[in-house]
Amino acid sequence: MALNIHKILAHALLDLCQRKKLEAITIKDILDETGVSRQTFYNRFRDKNDLIQWTYENAVLSEFHKAGDTGTYYENTLNYCRALEKYRFFMKQAYQLEGQNNLRDNIFEYASKYDYEWHLAHYGKDELPDDFKFISHYHSVGSIYLEMEWICSNAKDRMTPEEMARRITEVRKISMSDKYFGADNPIYEYPED
Repeated sequence: MALNIHKILAHALLDLCQRKKLEAITIKDILDETGVSRQTFYNRFRDKNDLIQWTYENAVLSEFHKAGDTGTYYENTLNYCRALEKYRFFMKQAYQLEGQNNLRDNIFEYASKYDYEWHLAHYGKDELPDDFKFISHYHSVGSIYLEMEWICSNAKDRMTPEEMARRITEVRKISMSDKYFGADNPIYEYPED
């Protein structure tokens, strides 16, 4: 069985950021932790931010995608919130990193694209109307910002993943459901308290 160097480096990064601030972790720290050579690292990643992005995609997003995209918006959002909660120690630090190729910018880009494609698939037409594109993008950015704020909050003040997903879904239902999907469409249904 071949070694998956990407996963070895990502696991090392996750382990290290439980012991050391993510911003202070160096490529050398990761290499010392894994025994991987500098050349092997740079054959796979441009820099630490590239590894952070890969780790997000293959840890957090893979947890999210395991459940599939076939559920209601609430179910999909809940899966994402649970994945964020599982990797909170990593995400809280990664959100705060700035500069070129930072994870926060990549998450906003991913979320906007994901939401657009999800809405388009459920809208049932070849293109979303311009006002729907705007609303979808608006909610994507707002949701990600709130999820970042949620993950970075103190544990005692933080909502559960279920509550966060319900609130995000509720806001989307109010602004999108009747106009674009019809009031009776279950796309934005969520469990009542």
